[in-house]
Amino acid sequence: MPKTAPKTDERSMIKITTGVEIGAIANEKQLKIVHIHNRKWKTKLIFHPQPKRPGLALAGYLKYMDPHRVQIFGKTEMGYLNSLNTAERTRCLQNYLSLDLPGIIVSTGMKINHDLKEMSLRFATPILVSSLQTSILISRLSSILYRHFSKKIKMNGVLMDIMGQGVMIMGTSGVGKSETALELINKGYHLISDDVIEFYLNSNDDPVGRSSEPIQNLMEVRGLGIININDLFGAFAVMEEKKLDLVIHLEKWDPKKKYDRLGEDNLYFRVLGIDIPMISIPVAPGRNLSTLIEVAVRYFLARKNGKKSFLELKDEKSKKC
Repeated sequence: MPKTAPKTDERSMIKITTGVEIGAIANEKQLKIVHIHNRKWKTKLIFHPQPKRPGLALAGYLKYMDPHRVQIFGKTEMGYLNSLNTAERTRCLQNYLSLDLPGIIVSTGMKINHDLKEMSLRFATPILVSSLQTSILISRLSSILYRHFSKKIKMNGVLMDIMGQGVMIMGTSGVGKSETALELINKGYHLISDDVIEFYLNSNDDPVGRSSEPIQNLMEVRGLGIININDLFGAFAVMEEKKLDLVIHLEKWDPKKKYDRLGEDNLYFRVLGIDIPMISIPVAPGRNLSTLIEVAVRYFLARKNGKKSFLELKDEKSKKC
């Protein structure tokens, strides 16, 4: 039976239901774990999405210590422990480790002193050693934990990095999403996911999209079948995840429908409760969709940087007259 965490963190919209095993964290390649001490307790669970440096807890002040958070030891923590004599170090570690922590991750590949090894064994606390610097380790670990604990949703479409912006291309089946994305990849942009995108909320409550493991780097193109973008275009052409900034909706041209010709529409698409700007582009024979999407992203960036639209400039001019 999985354990259930005691509370919900409403501030970051994270519903914490089941924990993540410290052993699963050890398997994350981007954390560069080089050694695991006390492996038999790697099934211990983390119940909080934010890692924590112990700070004053090592010195014995435990009033606000949250025992559900994975602990990070950097040079400061290890230096402090090494500065103590054996009796003081034993007392500090006993008070600290008696909280039944899910685990400790030591950064920068530092060696674990004998007292920490002995006390962690006594209190059934697994210790992972990462070769990463402390700040990078915390950043990557936070992303992994938020991905686990956050609200998630799967959506159909293609997620790409275009000019540094996370762009989701949506539309009905057969409208040309994958073929357009393939042309954009050929122009030097990056694929995150084709067909199914999994979104979660990061620590800033921004929707971040990634591909599920079985279809990572893969794209289905009618007439060619399933192709591996990494194999054909190289590692530069793919990314693991990307914050969503803009949605492009492709729809088949309807001669009866009135389309926006002056930039009047302010459309949004909601993902996990967050409204994302959306641009709708009608698809018709002869339209170069990849170029239209590039221009749409440039237009979005210009507006983001304070440039005014044609209608806004026209309104300002009319007010002056």
